[in-house]
Amino acid sequence: MKTLILCSAAVLSLSACAQTGGAYKPMSISAPNYALEAERAMQAFDATGMVAAVTIDGETVFLDGFGKAEEGTDRKVTRDMLFPIASISKAFTTTALAILADRGQVDWDAPIRTYIPEFAMYDPWVSRNFTVRDALTHRSGLPLGAGDLLFWPDADPSVADILKALPHLKPSAGFRAEYAYDNLLYVVAGEVVARVSGKSWADFVTEEIISPVGLSNCAADSTRIRPGQPVVTGHERAAGADKGTPVDERTHFAPSIAAAAGLFCPAGDMMIWANFWLDGAVTAEGKRLVSDDQLNELWTGVTPKSTGSVIRKSGLTQNTLYGLGWNVQDFEGTRLISHSGGAPGVTSNFMLFPEKDIGIFASSNDYRATPRVFTYQIADALIGGQNFDFIDESGSRFASFVQEAQADLSDAYSPPADAKAPILPLASFTGTYRDPWYGDVEISLREDELFIDMSRSEILDGPLKPYNENRFVAAWPDRSLKADAFVDFEVASGRVKGMKMKAVSDITDFSFDFHDLNLIKVD
Repeated sequence: MKTLILCSAAVLSLSACAQTGGAYKPMSISAPNYALEAERAMQAFDATGMVAAVTIDGETVFLDGFGKAEEGTDRKVTRDMLFPIASISKAFTTTALAILADRGQVDWDAPIRTYIPEFAMYDPWVSRNFTVRDALTHRSGLPLGAGDLLFWPDADPSVADILKALPHLKPSAGFRAEYAYDNLLYVVAGEVVARVSGKSWADFVTEEIISPVGLSNCAADSTRIRPGQPVVTGHERAAGADKGTPVDERTHFAPSIAAAAGLFCPAGDMMIWANFWLDGAVTAEGKRLVSDDQLNELWTGVTPKSTGSVIRKSGLTQNTLYGLGWNVQDFEGTRLISHSGGAPGVTSNFMLFPEKDIGIFASSNDYRATPRVFTYQIADALIGGQNFDFIDESGSRFASFVQEAQADLSDAYSPPADAKAPILPLASFTGTYRDPWYGDVEISLREDELFIDMSRSEILDGPLKPYNENRFVAAWPDRSLKADAFVDFEVASGRVKGMKMKAVSDITDFSFDFHDLNLIKVD
């Protein structure tokens, strides 16, 4: 692993008061060395920076920042720094729906068309019977991350764009048959909030959740961050790079998909959010926002999902399900409610142990598993002390995975020994290719080289490198994306009819769902 970059002070004084989340209170029980475990997690994943926080019995017992907020600068990660919490935002959407359900305005089991009449999926029967609960539980039958290229890595779709695309996304499994994570349907759920309440999703969440809970430093989307608030910079790395590259600012998620992944929060406010739930959805001022009945709906598992290989090896979790915006699982004999989040260059993990009155949060400005590993390490120490070393086990696997992925990417630029030249002149491949849910992709000829332009993205534009016959490699200029794609042109009767795409490496994020495209040449 490469040298870890840490704050020169290593650990800030725990006797100081947090800038958010209240004063510290020494633990009366034997506590893990939170700062040491944070440093270990960062070293295992060669992280640029991280923030971490723990609440026990309503008190923040740990809150600190580590490392750099941005490579190439002297900015440090601070306690009050905003991180994009990405898919942890999904719980804010389901909380909004729970509030509306308490008011009798939303029914979890009503068809989406009750609230959005034009809603449709690929299958007409599914379109008619697809419920609010279905939109929230990753059991739609769509493939993993289907349609994410509508917004990933830098596109800005409207809700109308997403509603228009959904009927063209082909399922890969039966309706309600299995778990496959998605984002677009949470945007649909956010639109239900908007149409029922008469407010935008961001306004409703700000007025009905963020403000009353006391999350005074959180922002419902990037446009609502106040001037002067410190915001972390995410980092990605080209395969084999020894440090992160600050992500392109264009990759900040568009406000239109905030219901799936849009919030920004500092760690202190995440402790307030944790205590709100640990107190039964009651604010610090004693106001209940969600009834016991609706809290039970949110935290009841619906869709079985697989448990990660490291967690399985630990033996600490037997079953994991997805509820309404939350993962629900057992952990060392107690209930764990959680969610992770990933945005370009940033990952986070948030844990609640309701029966133990414990909340744990961490976020890192690298697209790596540092926060998840840290939170599990701390949870193990606090809940049962089984002494399984999540950091060591996960770090070792990560190092091997990076090496394999780097080899995959290198092989993409090493065509087979018997590789053949394209069977048609390069000019024959140029033109407009259209997919029914994504839209247009342009192939042009620039200085005797093919060039691909993904119309929704400014970042996904780059040269096509010949590989073998009709297969090329889309080599995106931003090497930190690690998302190069094979492009296979379909030729019949001497003419190009269309093209298919798929990521070169397994390390490519699933939201680069090139494989879901069916591009037909239209000119």
